[in-house]
Amino acid sequence: MDYKGALEKLEALRRAMERQDASNSASPQDYQELCMYYGECEEIIHRFTGNSSVAVPLSHGAAPAIFPNFIEAGYLSGRTIHRHQGYSQLLKIIGKVRQALQDPSALPAPQSVTNLIQMLRRFRECCQFIQAPPRSEREVQDILWIMLRSQYDRLDREDTLPRFGAKAYKPDFGIPDLQTLVEVKFIGEKTNPSTIQEEILADVPGYLSEAAQFTGIIEVVYDYAQKLRDPRKFIEDLRKVGGILDLIVIPGIGS
Repeated sequence: MDYKGALEKLEALRRAMERQDASNSASPQDYQELCMYYGECEEIIHRFTGNSSVAVPLSHGAAPAIFPNFIEAGYLSGRTIHRHQGYSQLLKIIGKVRQALQDPSALPAPQSVTNLIQMLRRFRECCQFIQAPPRSEREVQDILWIMLRSQYDRLDREDTLPRFGAKAYKPDFGIPDLQTLVEVKFIGEKTNPSTIQEEILADVPGYLSEAAQFTGIIEVVYDYAQKLRDPRKFIEDLRKVGGILDLIVIPGIGS
């Protein structure tokens, strides 16, 4: 990456955002300029933030609009609800690019939600050399902990995550740097897959609305009993739920 050129584009975007903040009512020309600056920076921003799922409520009870980061949600959505987070997010990216400009070797390879999903999809590969395949939800969590901890310095497990909602629901893992939660579901011999679907539908909206530091969740369903013979509809239905970034179904190993 041309860090010097990237920094110049990001600074131009910052100034455009500040001009919009200083104006009570931005003109169409100002908004168009902001969109163009953002377009020049979009790839850079995505590289350092990945894709999130930031909801912006609309009027008249319509479903919220979903944006990939706080910058776009705060400044291009037409609403101001996420402007503070968007400006702060841009400043963090500028700081990282400045650091890379001074010493490119000091900046670790940027992570993204896409990288996380790709890693989670390698679960079966990572189980090739374990003594026995996982036979409980806790064993699946333990393997995922090793996979995730090898990649992320900041990783919260359910024991340290806050409780969300009246049900005191606690997701399995939280990755603050990606603002993403990872939840494990286990389909055993006595599990009805429709029950798993109902649990996800009931729980996801509740705790994402209360956990401001997390904006999306990845659901990992380990089908130990191999009851999901054709999981396509199961996956497609749940991917439509707001806040779910992806749903990964892993067939049971040796079951």
